[in-house]
Amino acid sequence: MRILLLTRAGERIVARKSVTGEWLRVGRNASCEIHLPDPRVALEQGLITRPDEGFVYSEGEAGSHSISRKAVRQVRLKPGEPIEIGPYRLELLPPTAGHDAVFQVELLWPLEVPADLASRTSQLTLGSLGLTKRWAAWMWAAIVLALFLIVPAGRVLDLPWRDAAQGATFGDRFWNPGPVVLAHQPVEQRCAACHEVAFEHVKDRACLECHAATGHHVAPSMQPASLFEGARCATCHREHKGTKATHRDGDGLCVSCHRDLRARASAATALAVTDFARDHPEFRLSLPTESGVRRVRQGEAPIKESSNLIFPHALHLDPKGVRSPLQGRTKLECRSCHEADAARRGFLPVSMPKHCQECHALQFEPAVTTREVPHGKPAEALQVIEEFYGNLALQGVRDSFQKAFGVPGEGLLRRSGEPSAAEREAALRLAQVKARKVGEELFEVRVCATCHAVTRTPPAARAPSEPEWRVAPVRATTEWMPRALFNHKAHVQAKCADCHDLSASRKAADVAMPTIKTCRECHAGSRPVEGKVMSNCMLCHSFHDARHPWDPAFTPKGARKAAVAR
Repeated sequence: MRILLLTRAGERIVARKSVTGEWLRVGRNASCEIHLPDPRVALEQGLITRPDEGFVYSEGEAGSHSISRKAVRQVRLKPGEPIEIGPYRLELLPPTAGHDAVFQVELLWPLEVPADLASRTSQLTLGSLGLTKRWAAWMWAAIVLALFLIVPAGRVLDLPWRDAAQGATFGDRFWNPGPVVLAHQPVEQRCAACHEVAFEHVKDRACLECHAATGHHVAPSMQPASLFEGARCATCHREHKGTKATHRDGDGLCVSCHRDLRARASAATALAVTDFARDHPEFRLSLPTESGVRRVRQGEAPIKESSNLIFPHALHLDPKGVRSPLQGRTKLECRSCHEADAARRGFLPVSMPKHCQECHALQFEPAVTTREVPHGKPAEALQVIEEFYGNLALQGVRDSFQKAFGVPGEGLLRRSGEPSAAEREAALRLAQVKARKVGEELFEVRVCATCHAVTRTPPAARAPSEPEWRVAPVRATTEWMPRALFNHKAHVQAKCADCHDLSASRKAADVAMPTIKTCRECHAGSRPVEGKVMSNCMLCHSFHDARHPWDPAFTPKGARKAAVAR
C-alpha cells in the first residue's frame, strides 16, 4: 500500500507498507489496516473485502463508528477509478510482484487549524468565569454528592423526596459495580429489589423471594445449618461480576467437607473425594427395581439391568443391516432409536410406535386384515382378537372365513335360512377356539415374547376380569446417574461407541455405562493438564437439591401481607 502525504511546505511524502489479511479496515482507529488519522473520518469508516475476483469497499452509516450496521455505500474498486473517503482519496493500482493489490491513499484537503486557536483557548480559565479553584471544587463536589448519593439514597431511606426519587435511576448506574447475570437484568436498575437495607449486605431472604423453591445441599436430618454456619447466598453467588453464572467454581468449598465427609456428617453415604483426576471414587449407577431404585457402584460387582426386555443390541447393530418389511435391508445406528431431546442434553424415551413397530408389527391375522392389537394393553388386545373372530364367524365372506379358520365355509348370517341356536353356539365356539389359539401364539410365540417377559396365569390364580397372559412392565433406565450433570451436546464430537459399546451385546441386561477411567481419558481434575479438559466439582455436580427445601417455613413477603389482610 502506498500513502501520499503533504507537508506544511506543500511537499509530497510517499510512505509504503505491506498488509496481510482477509480484509482491510479503513478508519481513524489505530488498529485499522488503512489508518486515516483525521478527526473528519470515523473510527471504523469502512471495510475492503474480496468476495470474488474483485475488491469491494463497504462503508457504514453516516456518523457510525461501527461498520457492522447497515451499509450505506458499497463500491467495487477498479484501477483508475478512485473513491473519496472524507478528505482522503483511495485508489486501486495494478498489483506488483508478491502482492494481490496495491492501494494508494492521498490526503486531498489537510485539516486547517485557525491561527488564533491557541490564544482563544488560553483565555478560558476559572478566573475568567469569576471562580476560584476552591469554590469550583466545592461546587462540583456538592453536585456529585447530590446526583450520585443523596438522590439515589432517597429511594431506600425515609427522606422527604423518597416518592419523587422512585423513578430516577441516573445515580444508580454510577454506583453499579458491574453488570448482573442475564436472569437478573430485569431488576438491574432497581437496587432495592435485592438491597433491602441501605449500606448492608444482601440478605438471604431477599434471594428467597424469587428462589423460594431452591433446595438445600443436604437433607435437614444432617443439620445443614451447622454444616454451613456463617455462610449466606452471596458467599457462593457473587453478583455484579458479569452476565454469566455467578456461582463459585473452585473446589475449595467442596473439598473442605468431602475430604473427610463422615467426620462432618456421620450419616453421609458418599465416599471421600478431593480431585477428579487423583482422588475420586468409581461412579454409582441408579437401577430401577420392583422395590425402588437401587444404587450400585461400578467395579464392586457385575452390574445387570433388570428391564424385563429382550433386546439384543448386536442383532440390531449388525453391519449388514436388518430386514425391514417396508425398506428392505436397513442398517441401523444408535440414533435410529435414541433421539436427542430439544436441548440435546439427553435423549427422548424409545417409543414402540415410532421406533419398533415398523419391523415388529402387532398383526394377528395378516392373511385377512392389516389390523393390529393395541400395544401395552393385554386385556384390550385379547378383546380385539375375540371380537374380530366372532364377527368373522357370523358375517365373514367365504374367502376371509376360509383363510382365518382353515375350513371351507362362510359367516353364519350369510348362509340361507334362519340359523338355529345350536348353529349359533357352534359358530361362536369356533371363534373362541380360534381367538384363544391366536392369543397364545401372539403372546407366547410370535409377537409379545419376542421383546417382553410374558407369563401365563392359570384361571384358578387370577380374577375373571384379568387377562390370561401378563406382560412384565418395562423398567428401562432413563437416568443412570441422576445426581450428575452431563451434557451430550458437549460431547457431540465423540462417537456413541466410545462410551457405550454395545455392538457385541446379546442381552438387554448388559450395562454399557462409561467408567471413571473412560472419562479421565479426556477430563483432568482441578489442575490444568495439556490436552485435557480441566474439570472441577461444579462441572458435573450441582450444589442445591430440590428434594431438601432450604426453609420449609419460608413465605414470600407478598404472601405474608395477603395473609394479614384476610
